[in-house]
Amino acid sequence: MRTTRKVSVWPVGLVGGRRYERPLVENGKVVGWYTGWRADRPFAIDMAGFAVSLQVILSHPKAVFKRRGSQPGMQESDFLKQITTVEELEPKANNCTKVLVWHTRTEKVNLANEPKYHLDTVNIEV
Repeated sequence: MRTTRKVSVWPVGLVGGRRYERPLVENGKVVGWYTGWRADRPFAIDMAGFAVSLQVILSHPKAVFKRRGSQPGMQESDFLKQITTVEELEPKANNCTKVLVWHTRTEKVNLANEPKYHLDTVNIEV
């Protein structure tokens, strides 16, 4: 996170009913999303999976993270669309192949969307 120039992204463990979700990265660029829910979202990422530099926030004073007015699960996309593009995202955590952040709650983990067979191209320890 410390080296974020604009907007950086990384995998998040125990989120979306899966062991992890992550940006898919090819040649150092985000090209898609490994997610259990609505991969068609512009930014199919949990709010624990990105950082925004203060310079970006200051240069987009009208950008807001809506608590109300966004469709369920679209808050991250609605916010990120205001400040960046997928092409500008900076993959962290070894090109998004390491889980260093977990989405934790004080409840039993729900893995309802975890596929029976490993579908990701990368084997990630969670």
